Amino acid sequence: MLSIIILTCNQRDFTMRLLESMRDWLLSAAPGRKGAGEDDDEHVEVVVVDNGSSDSTCREVKEWVRRHAIGNLQLVEAGSNLGVARGRNLGLRHAKGDLLMLLDNDTIASPATFRAMMRHLRSNPQCGLVAPALYSPSGELQASAKPYPGLWIKLAHVLRPGRELKCERTELSKPHPYYVIGACQMFRREVLNLVGMLDESIFFGPEDCDFCIRIRKAGLTVDYRSDLRLTHDWQRATRRLPFGWLGRRHAAALLRFYLRHPLP
Repeated sequence: MLSIIILTCNQRDFTMRLLESMRDWLLSAAPGRKGAGEDDDEHVEVVVVDNGSSDSTCREVKEWVRRHAIGNLQLVEAGSNLGVARGRNLGLRHAKGDLLMLLDNDTIASPATFRAMMRHLRSNPQCGLVAPALYSPSGELQASAKPYPGLWIKLAHVLRPGRELKCERTELSKPHPYYVIGACQMFRREVLNLVGMLDESIFFGPEDCDFCIRIRKAGLTVDYRSDLRLTHDWQRATRRLPFGWLGRRHAAALLRFYLRHPLP
């Protein structure tokens, strides 16, 4: 079974759009549902973790589940903003599947892409994590497969917001990039047991890079499938407010990351 962990915080519209995009798939792939098939690979569950939203997200998710009789979605209310790593870890602890996927709430589901990712993991035992290519709603390919997030790359993004660097675009041509962003990552539960949960000392970024590094250090590969497509409304909070509260938390996390994973 595949467990999809979706983290949200005051993003009701994005979250409801994502859930609606996977509604038919969830109904057809519910464990135990007549017609879903006996193969556990066909079964899907969703764990939505609400990171202390003050809008109507939780109420609307509950109403959506009730209205459409979605039995394979559970809403976990954190009660406060735990950050990305702690929030996702909370969802992972509630997940039951042998395959796990971290999915940003500003994506639009593609069951065909998700099934292909599942097949990739099943048929490639050396693969520790797989991710698809991400495209904006307008069709622009996003630099979601990335090189080591060195200080000069971070400074370049602050000085030239919205610009993607040549070294980032180059990484998109590699089947095994240095890391893939956490907008959509799928891996086996046994990999999580091997390398451990996301680093909860990182409130917001680069927990995704740290996770990929630990997977590669365990002798497994990080696979980027450029032939698989997923729509992602890319949000960059630290780019919008690089010196705000979230930007400062990100900078502190980067410092810990550099101490733990020096430039290779």
